[in-house]
Amino acid sequence: MTMTWRESVLRKLNQPVAGMPKHGGLYAGFVEAIESGALKPGQKLPTETALAEQLPVSIGTIQRALGTLVSEGLVVRRRGAGSFVAHPQHLLEHPLHCRFVGPHGFLPVYSQLIGRKLMKAQGPWSAPLNQNGQSVLRIDRKISINREFNVLSRIYVDLLRFPLLMTCPPAELASANIKLLLAKHYRVAISHIEQSMTMAPFSAALQRVMEVQPDAVGAKMELLAIETGGMAVMYQELYVPTNPYRLVVSDKFSATEDVSTSKSTTSKAKSVHQFSRL
Repeated sequence: MTMTWRESVLRKLNQPVAGMPKHGGLYAGFVEAIESGALKPGQKLPTETALAEQLPVSIGTIQRALGTLVSEGLVVRRRGAGSFVAHPQHLLEHPLHCRFVGPHGFLPVYSQLIGRKLMKAQGPWSAPLNQNGQSVLRIDRKISINREFNVLSRIYVDLLRFPLLMTCPPAELASANIKLLLAKHYRVAISHIEQSMTMAPFSAALQRVMEVQPDAVGAKMELLAIETGGMAVMYQELYVPTNPYRLVVSDKFSATEDVSTSKSTTSKAKSVHQFSRL
């Protein structure tokens, strides 16, 4: 019989590991409850006051355990709504346009698929992708940079040309570099990427998804991937909030180059842009 989340937490608290503080046991109990499925992705956690009433620990202990869960990306806090179990995140394969430089190289990039949508509306993607009715598919992913801040990615493709992207398993689509996926399954050869960037406040909808402050300002990057014959393959929007890191991007694309490693490709790029503290 599967234990409830409260039973998992109490079991860890009642079987303490020597030298482990109480907030560590509480944290371990929540991790077990999440991994076992007793706490499911998207499930709202009780308030700190409610947890203190249900568990033999203080609010201070609860706050420290929850803080660790949040910092490790297992729990997310939403302003005015509470704390929720995070949806699974996957390391993003070859994050060409999310290479933020930390003190020891490129920061790890985690990706979560948050939706697929057939587009009725027209937009800057329509002409290059020859949109006809609902022929364009939008793929939305929330990308966590080192679990410190979120970037929102919206990728637009011609569904008639690339139907696999509608049926691709969510876990695979969450972690895949879409350009590499198209190269593998459709033999698409991308020659270069046209890109531009503007600075602007984020809408309320973007703020909620990216979990940023109401007055958040950041960068909107627009990318258009072009294949060797000159045809547009995909259009992408990236919304990047203010952050303390340098972002390295290039207009070159290779289906074989591993750009996710800490070896900087700055010297190889035809054009490299950087910004920090937008």
